[in-house]
Amino acid sequence: MLTTSIITMKKILYIYHASNIGGGTYCLLNILKELDRSIMIPIVLLKGYGPLVDEIHKLGINVAFFPHMSQIPYNKSIFKRRVLTNYLKLGKYKNEFKHVVSELNVDVVYINTMVLAPYLKTCKELGLKTIIHIREHWPKTQHKIQLKNLQKCISKYADEIIAINSYSASLIPDRKVTIVYDWIDFSNRYEYRPFDRIFREDTSKLKVYLYIGGSQLIKGFYEVIKAFTSHIKGNDCRLLVLGLEQNNLSRGLKGIIRRLLYCIGYDEKRRKAYEMIERDSRIVVIPSTYMMKHIFQQAYCNLSYYTIPHANLALAESIILGTISIAARNEESLEYSESGSLAILFEPNDYSSFLAAIDGLNSNYSTLKYKLTHSDTIKNQFDKNSNLKKLTEIYSN
Repeated sequence: MLTTSIITMKKILYIYHASNIGGGTYCLLNILKELDRSIMIPIVLLKGYGPLVDEIHKLGINVAFFPHMSQIPYNKSIFKRRVLTNYLKLGKYKNEFKHVVSELNVDVVYINTMVLAPYLKTCKELGLKTIIHIREHWPKTQHKIQLKNLQKCISKYADEIIAINSYSASLIPDRKVTIVYDWIDFSNRYEYRPFDRIFREDTSKLKVYLYIGGSQLIKGFYEVIKAFTSHIKGNDCRLLVLGLEQNNLSRGLKGIIRRLLYCIGYDEKRRKAYEMIERDSRIVVIPSTYMMKHIFQQAYCNLSYYTIPHANLALAESIILGTISIAARNEESLEYSESGSLAILFEPNDYSSFLAAIDGLNSNYSTLKYKLTHSDTIKNQFDKNSNLKKLTEIYSN
């Protein structure tokens, strides 16, 4: 339980722009679950309704909405229309945001992402304590003007700064930043889902590869499907894709709209990936699930092909459960795999390197599996209690 040394009750407002279930929302839910509500009263402010809202309501926590919430586009050129539009919206609806927050009558504001940093200034104008949680990997050599403005804003208006890993922490070099990993706790994430049932066949002698990125191109949807269908040819191989629903690949209104968009050349990579899935009977798709423990434990290998540097929490999850992963080499994947010793890392955005990593899997399999079962480094790094302790100290401040 996340407790603090504060004597009087404090109201804390958690602000996030996404309402789907993903990495940032998982982290937010974990924090809300552990908050000591005999001392802190949480409220969540979101842009709109989504699955996250239902999960928050299950915790007995109130949710408010600010439909005009706008974030800084992540690592984008300032000359693109959407970027300028978002900056304009931040200014246009500033007073409305100020009014919404003021009406909620809170003491502390906790912003759950770097791209909402401009709201820190408004919250300080209201006399509130501010915390920001940085979870982005913004390359320091790209779009420097936008990054510099965000860095200045955070340095000036955040009372406490949290980052999810070392690279995220390095984005604010002139302030103390506390690294709090998105802790991994599988105590309530087990559901018995045997692969025999999912694939409707005996999988005891099969190699079942796992990809959990859904249709997200930045996580390698196209490259992973292409590699499996054209390079991993064995009849004893299967691929389980999480984040899709079989009936939605080509059926219903969404399927019709998707096909119309494809006809005019829109989203070609995603179209090709869907077509490859439908042609390969070895591939099974299922919706995303939070109950991942049994699925990870049965998988032969977890595949990902991140096209931009990003925190790959699934890499750490699979390592903790003893499952081998193939992932793009970046600062996060090195940090999440003990400098690459607990995973197979390939050069980012290098498809040939990805295929070479897959080819080398069998020859290194036994050695790597042994390392995974004899190392607690990553488990300790993402330990729930040690990371909660760091949050406790921040709340105590």
